[in-house]
Amino acid sequence: MIGKEAVLAGITGPMKRYHEHMLRDLKDWQPLEDAAQLLLEGRPIVYEDYVPDFRPLIKMMQVIVEKAGGSGWDWADPEIRRIFKEVAEGNIYTMFSEIIVEMLISIMKRVPVRTVVEVGTGPGNVTANLCRAMVENHFEDITVVISDRVPSVVQVSEGLREMYPSLRISDCTWNVCESAPAQLREKLVSPVLLFERFCLPYTGYDAIDNIAPLGDILILVDDLSLTGEKYNYDRIYAKIGRFLVFEEAKKRLEKYCSFIHACDREASEAVHSPVITFTLAVK
Repeated sequence: MIGKEAVLAGITGPMKRYHEHMLRDLKDWQPLEDAAQLLLEGRPIVYEDYVPDFRPLIKMMQVIVEKAGGSGWDWADPEIRRIFKEVAEGNIYTMFSEIIVEMLISIMKRVPVRTVVEVGTGPGNVTANLCRAMVENHFEDITVVISDRVPSVVQVSEGLREMYPSLRISDCTWNVCESAPAQLREKLVSPVLLFERFCLPYTGYDAIDNIAPLGDILILVDDLSLTGEKYNYDRIYAKIGRFLVFEEAKKRLEKYCSFIHACDREASEAVHSPVITFTLAVK
């Protein structure tokens, strides 16, 4: 069994930096909620009225309001891809990516992790940052397994192996709406540190039942409501994904894990946000 104290010690530093960033650059989440209300009412948005970190998120909400109806949402739409790229490269999502890598490396320094599993690798940008950090910290003896529902994960894996030849990197095509294939399970050596980023809004809670059995330590990076109350921001994003509640996700995780922790609850409360983004679970 993994000691929760060692894992908690691993996330303390990254969460402190995250808290400081939120207080320094965002201060208050309410303006984002106010912008969502304007968009739902069909009223104009003056982007200059909002802090720069919020502007890409507001643009994303605007395009959801404009395009999520009718023929449906299409991630291949050039405008959607352009705006999502702006969101992904913005300070908030960049911070999410940096913090998750910091958390993973910090945990590896304290727990004898043998395998790291990434669920929902996508283009591999975060994975590349993780691999670089693993080499810098001499974690070449830890196996990296990446997965995604699209077959292009194979090309991502090949590219990572070329960039980081000292690491053992393998891949698996896996739709987390289904049980993990034997091909993936065979690659795992405990203790397993597993993380995923923003998969649950498109899969729902059932994906936890497929993900959680694989890891000894899990980090879920998803916006989970602490209150269970839908805000305007949630109503907009519900047009393309699912509204998720921390307590419901916690119930699912408790079937597999003895310890569940809302890592950034303090930071969320400090900026008056009703959601947490980082959830930790330990077997």
